[in-house]
Amino acid sequence: MKKLLILVDFIGPKKELFTEGISRGLPESYQVSLARFSDLTFYIDGKNISIKVDGIDKDVTDFDLIYFRRVGTKFFSLAGTLAICLDDLNIKFFDTTFRHVGPDEDKFTNLTRLSLAGLPIMPTFFCWHNKIEDKKNEIIAEFGLPLIAKQLSSHRGKGVFLIKRQEDFKLLAKNFPDGEFLFQKFYENDEEYRILVLGDTIGAFERKIRTDPNEFRSNVALGAREEFINIKKILPEMKEIVIKAAKVLNIEVAGVDILVDKKGRNWLLEVNRGPGLTYDSKVSPELSNLASFFTQELKKND
Repeated sequence: MKKLLILVDFIGPKKELFTEGISRGLPESYQVSLARFSDLTFYIDGKNISIKVDGIDKDVTDFDLIYFRRVGTKFFSLAGTLAICLDDLNIKFFDTTFRHVGPDEDKFTNLTRLSLAGLPIMPTFFCWHNKIEDKKNEIIAEFGLPLIAKQLSSHRGKGVFLIKRQEDFKLLAKNFPDGEFLFQKFYENDEEYRILVLGDTIGAFERKIRTDPNEFRSNVALGAREEFINIKKILPEMKEIVIKAAKVLNIEVAGVDILVDKKGRNWLLEVNRGPGLTYDSKVSPELSNLASFFTQELKKND
């Protein structure tokens, strides 16, 4: 029996009528299901993907074809994430244009693409904001406590929270009623780095040092101190990770954040397009090296 899943932004009479019409037109043994993009729950750990469809209690791997009937602006990035996953799972879907949502990709889409490329991304769980309360026990069972919650629209550490208790999920829902969050396993760490990637080269190697003993985030905007290190001292493993990450996302000028946990493992936190830079040339080599990179690129046109 062949199975078709129709995904929409919301379910209403017209979409139900559309689904019924398609069902009548298919062979009798075929099965059609209708669901919303907000019904999807993602769990990604390395190259292992699990995507559940709430409401109809199925996995996307149960379907032979998935049709993105109506996406809308709200679910555009999520549709792109789903398309990337379906390609990896070898499940046919329409329309395939959603493989390439480009600059509209959000943090979750980027992390999914990086994880499936074999880069070290922390195990990640995502569900739509109105499902977080229902999924909290599942998230805790998967990652334990504490765990990390990251708002998809956050920048410079804002919107990143340490969930220490089950009750903290209620605070997310109260303070960010429409906020979309991804959840990740928490790794204790003392070291976090920002590497400026310029094409195939390293433009700057920076350690971010927390100055507040009560702060788990290492963002300069939240008080962390910058320490620029000689580029030649970056370890080969870290260099390989950050250059590959920028290439996977097709970003030529990227700020890549790396966390090194207590066991010495590198974790790729984020790849930033149009990264923040330190303009003081006495402190940072970023502007000088970026200018040299632009010079080399411009000379290629001669």
